[in-house]
Amino acid sequence: MNEFASNNLDLCESGGHQRERDLALLGGEPTVPSGRITPWPATQTEHLDALREVVDSGKYHRVNHPIVADLEQDLATWTGKWKVRAVGSGTAAIHIELDYFKGRGEQVVTAALNWPGAVGPIAISGLQPDFVDVDMNLAGIDQDAAADRFGPGVGAVLITHLFGNNIRVPDARSAARAEGIAVIDDVCQSIGAIKAIANGAYIDTDALALSGNGAKHLGAGELGFVITEDKDLIEHVDCVSLTSSSRNGDRTFSPSSAGYNYRPNVFSSSIAKMRLSNLETQLQIRRNNGKILWEMIRDLSGIFPLFDPSDCNQSMLSFPLRIEPEALGFGPGPTARDTIVKLLQAEGVPVLIWLRKPVFEYLPNIAKDWKAADFPNTVKLLDTMFCVSEIAPPNEAGVMELYAEAFHRVWTALSKFGPKISDIMTTV
Repeated sequence: MNEFASNNLDLCESGGHQRERDLALLGGEPTVPSGRITPWPATQTEHLDALREVVDSGKYHRVNHPIVADLEQDLATWTGKWKVRAVGSGTAAIHIELDYFKGRGEQVVTAALNWPGAVGPIAISGLQPDFVDVDMNLAGIDQDAAADRFGPGVGAVLITHLFGNNIRVPDARSAARAEGIAVIDDVCQSIGAIKAIANGAYIDTDALALSGNGAKHLGAGELGFVITEDKDLIEHVDCVSLTSSSRNGDRTFSPSSAGYNYRPNVFSSSIAKMRLSNLETQLQIRRNNGKILWEMIRDLSGIFPLFDPSDCNQSMLSFPLRIEPEALGFGPGPTARDTIVKLLQAEGVPVLIWLRKPVFEYLPNIAKDWKAADFPNTVKLLDTMFCVSEIAPPNEAGVMELYAEAFHRVWTALSKFGPKISDIMTTV
């Protein structure tokens, strides 16, 4: 580990800045050359063939389109267990599932570290969110805190799997079962969680919501999936999402339809269907890249992965990392993280800050009902976390080596200047 001893360098001396001119932000050449990274969803010529199949069919929107039906069956087969129904988005899938279970209670327990698109459907379904903190070692719902909230009035627990991590939380699932509370898993960022990941078994859940959005593993555009063993939930999909055009081809108008028109996009379905055939290879490359990158930067001081990159069941949508500001000579808060992100971005590393606030602060109707201070782990993660994206194919080990070189370059500067590096950045 690097030692971040105090240093009394006079950064105003003529040679002060020159020492770190190799940093791209201070005038050096970026570590990662322009054009070296292929951004996901990594378009391929085969995608044109998939889209052409839709065009040739002359049908662009039908829920019973053969491409949609084949995709649903292919994904069900890939999971090895579940029934699948395609819908318009991952958010739509969560809404449909909450709508189905809302008779069990008006409250939904979920984590404060979350995505607005995952939590928004709670209010849309006429339900109330009940937020709990997260486990620092999971960046997922704290299962003890969640179980403490279970009781009368709670209808569901929404477990969000972020960044490709698997949130198994078996105790929370057992506690929900004991109270008759529905378990819903938002696996939009963690497609691998729909397979057997819990010591060879499937997670104990009533329903899973998956996204096919362009930033996700299927990289297909606007698309989502309701995944479950509950035959009645599968039938409920059409009641909520369609106003006409039933699955069997009849043009009907259901008097019980909520009319949201969450139909799956046929063009997106064609891309997702093509990607599914190579999904195992994609996931393995993502996992390998994450392990390679971590092995090359794990000796750096004050940096940690949010989950174990050697876990062969995780999906590694992006590689989330967090820092300990104090280990780098900084005080608490986001300053150290923001400084590192700016330096890495200048080096050409695709890093991003996911969110900066607890999810309720992004939702105007409930923002004033909750206080960030009540969720210390969530706040700490949001202040210290950033993600390395573009670890999917065709990016390979050579790209990870460039990322790692940039990390080491930035950490070398931090070891010399500590927090004063922020002052240097503002003067150039």
